[in-house]
Amino acid sequence: MTPSPLPSATLSTRSEAAAEVLAEGAWPVPGDPELPVPLAGFAVSSFSPMASAAADRCLEQVHGAPGAVEPGGGPAGPGEEERVRRAGRTAIVLASRGGDLETHTATAVAVDAGRPAAPLLFFQSVPNAVVGHIAKRWGLRGPVICFSPDAAGADPLGEALDVARFLANGGDADEALLLLVEQVGPDGASASARALLVRSVPDASPDGSSDASSDASPDAGEAS
Repeated sequence: MTPSPLPSATLSTRSEAAAEVLAEGAWPVPGDPELPVPLAGFAVSSFSPMASAAADRCLEQVHGAPGAVEPGGGPAGPGEEERVRRAGRTAIVLASRGGDLETHTATAVAVDAGRPAAPLLFFQSVPNAVVGHIAKRWGLRGPVICFSPDAAGADPLGEALDVARFLANGGDADEALLLLVEQVGPDGASASARALLVRSVPDASPDGSSDASSDASPDAGEAS
């Protein structure tokens, strides 16, 4: 595992200031191959393997190894009870502007050619599929939410943090794994996935207008 740098330098915006980042992972990082390791049950597209790889790199910093937080999954070790409790209160929030473009394109090509699309592509055409895989792999049992930002200029991380904060304020989760996955980045940038495990600061205002405003940097953007 190659840990990615923690994003402390990026947490000065108004929205992000209301959350504590516990761990972060990404795909790719320097030294990674062109494509992540294929994910069993998924085909054609790099979207799900990238999301899973970033999530693994993030979660293993807190939860150890995959499966370590499964209730009754093995002998109790130091800290296992606490890891199980935390996993049971951890939500997953996936944000993507474009979604799984490779799967959608492969399906469209097949339909345009008059051929049936591969059944497996229907399964993975929604991000919920890989989010379910990650939840099972790590024993996370909080709410699961996938969405696209409201507008082209919206901030996916800011909106994901807003969702995490709503879940925390509503008592549905204590922590959230945020996944930001794009197969085509802004200005044609390379595909990438970023995962952050966050804990919302108690009593933070859902609209980001709380006391955190005093921490906002001059270039801070408003989360929608």
